[in-house]
Amino acid sequence: MPTTLRIALLAGLLALLSNFAVIGFIYARTHDEAVASLHRQVTEQARVLTDVYRSGGPGALNDAIDDTLQYADPQTAIALIDRDGRQLKGNIAAAPPVQSMQQGYRNAVIRLAGQPSPHTAQIVLTRLPDQHWLMSGRLVGQGVAFRATVERSLLLALAVACLFGLICGVILAHYVARRVGNIAAVANRISARDLTQRVPVSGSGDSFDRLGMQINAMLDRISGLMEELRLLTDTLAHDLRSPVSRLRAAAHAAATTSNPNEQEELLNSVVRNADALIRILTTVLEISRSEALTGRKQFAWFDAGELAAELAEMYDPLAEERNASLQLDEPSRPVPLFGHRQLLAQAISNLLENAIRYGSSGGEIQVRVRNGEGRIAIEVADRGPGIPAERRDEARRRFGRLDSSRSDEGAGLGLALADSIARMHEGELVLSDNAPGLVTTILLPLHGAPAASAA
Repeated sequence: MPTTLRIALLAGLLALLSNFAVIGFIYARTHDEAVASLHRQVTEQARVLTDVYRSGGPGALNDAIDDTLQYADPQTAIALIDRDGRQLKGNIAAAPPVQSMQQGYRNAVIRLAGQPSPHTAQIVLTRLPDQHWLMSGRLVGQGVAFRATVERSLLLALAVACLFGLICGVILAHYVARRVGNIAAVANRISARDLTQRVPVSGSGDSFDRLGMQINAMLDRISGLMEELRLLTDTLAHDLRSPVSRLRAAAHAAATTSNPNEQEELLNSVVRNADALIRILTTVLEISRSEALTGRKQFAWFDAGELAAELAEMYDPLAEERNASLQLDEPSRPVPLFGHRQLLAQAISNLLENAIRYGSSGGEIQVRVRNGEGRIAIEVADRGPGIPAERRDEARRRFGRLDSSRSDEGAGLGLALADSIARMHEGELVLSDNAPGLVTTILLPLHGAPAASAA
């Protein structure tokens, strides 16, 4: 069965059931109210006549019956019957036999005077002290006719509601099929490797628009990853060509030379080139793991200020070799951070190595850990040449070495790894101007630290 037909039938069924419930409730209340109203009228009329008899006797009762016959509506039935079944006063031409009479409220079939056929009536039979029977009540023919009219109207309303439900179901099914069809068409074109396709958005802000925007955002992310993967493979192949060529040349020269000293030097060059390749591949692997969030299981609480102090102490001798001073602006109290301590240490180490390599000419490198505004900031600032604002995005990209750093060792992965680790912690890597120099900042969200960690 087509989806459109199923949705239409479902909508029609829901409309039928909901209207059936409402109409059934109306019918039940109308029927019960009509029956209850008739019961009140009949019992009240019988009670009044009985009170008249008790207070005034048979004469007063006869006068009350005459007044009732004169002023009551034609549906009223009333009669005073003796013990032999003869009607002494009233308008009932054919009444139940005396032998079957019992006191109380009941249904009966009677014929009023002047009417050709009997009708169902609600009556009250009362045995008077003088052994006469007082019969009073009302015909129910009018109530039955009213209920029949109501029933016919409700059935007609139910049929109309079912018809409109089906029509609304068809319209709804057409709308849903059209919106889902647009998404399916885009998915089919994407399956054909056309990642430029996007789901059309109507701008109404409904659920289909939100789904379309989510799919479009996902496609944008996939397109960006595909482009980044292409650039990564192209750049990786380009950047690995030189060290692999040098490695092959050194190995070939070491294998063909007969000079032991030269051979030892060439073998050392082979080891250095192999180490460089291993570092590049290890860093690329760490970036991939960070972006895949595989290290989240190793998140734990630690003191970010303590980690920064350890790394500053580790890199201080290297900074002194480059004639620069490495200063730590240590926070006054612990800064609890929930994250991967080893990866964050790797990210900060990359920032320190870049600052020492490219910014030591300024003579001053600072490491700061700040806690405020719901985030933790780990900064490494130098007084070197810095990076122009228009090239900072390029510096964060994998293998994004700038022209000024091409002559130095490295594959341009330090900032890319730091950026990936920051995003793994739901943070970001920010490059800003130190006037002169560069400030690299890892901004991380501040989580509520447990009491033990805070202490």
